[in-house]
Amino acid sequence: MIVVDEIAFRESVFAWLRARMLVQPVFTRDELAEVDVLGEKVRIVGTQTGIWKPRQLGAALSILTGYYRNDANRPYADAFGEDGLFRYKWRGTDANHADNRYLRRAMELQLPLVWFLGVDYKPGTGQQVFQPVMPVWLVSEEPDQHQFAVALEPEQRSLVHTGVEGVAELERRYNVGVARRRLHQPLFRSRVLVAYEQRCAVCRLPFAELLDAAHIKSDAEGGRAVVSNGLALCKIHHGAFDANILGITPDYEVQIRESVLETFDGPTLQHAIKGMHGLSLGQLPSRKEQRPDRELLEERFSSFLLAG
Repeated sequence: MIVVDEIAFRESVFAWLRARMLVQPVFTRDELAEVDVLGEKVRIVGTQTGIWKPRQLGAALSILTGYYRNDANRPYADAFGEDGLFRYKWRGTDANHADNRYLRRAMELQLPLVWFLGVDYKPGTGQQVFQPVMPVWLVSEEPDQHQFAVALEPEQRSLVHTGVEGVAELERRYNVGVARRRLHQPLFRSRVLVAYEQRCAVCRLPFAELLDAAHIKSDAEGGRAVVSNGLALCKIHHGAFDANILGITPDYEVQIRESVLETFDGPTLQHAIKGMHGLSLGQLPSRKEQRPDRELLEERFSSFLLAG
């Protein structure tokens, strides 16, 4: 049956992406043009279109949302609905356009898709890079708005149009929580790592799998998930930053807590922590608007001084 073949094909694509995402969080379209799928080289994202169905399949495999520095330039208004589920727009307004039929077929068969979300431009190039989110499912169609509702987790597939007001707000809050965990947090990490060219801001360690996106002002304190509220930090320096062992001044200088400077215990402490004291950040985004917000750093550095 075609559904069995479709599922095996999709699982092979997911496995390929997951393996590479261990060391490479984002991809250009060119990097997704020749993916090993069941012994074949397959393009898994369109060259320009946002909806893609390889010739081997009967339904869409992937959807894509491009990156725009100015949202006013975005051709499709993909956004969250009042229920907290994401909406993905048709191609154009013709319900019978081939791409829209391929999406509808994926919805009808409840086939999992990959959603490629635009993160930024690859530094020094005009190529966009995309964060894969998978699997996702199309769970309903809203023809009047020319769009589909997208579920990010299997449990969301049953939380569509229940019509029960008392449950609706609970469902909305659940869906918003899922979006934060599955969408906003991974996107924030990818955007920060791309801006810092996958290097630690403090020590310039160049291994993505050892890097985190640290918030300057935390979510709990109302910090926004934007690059200027983030720092790419290796595991050691992220831990030290969160524990107020390491602080960063509004002038991008690294400071180490006095009690730590007075401690002597091996090369890791000496070189990885104490050795950073007084140095300027070693890696910063090339674009000014993505560099750490100085007011947020000042607020955070005050907390560091109080903790010391």
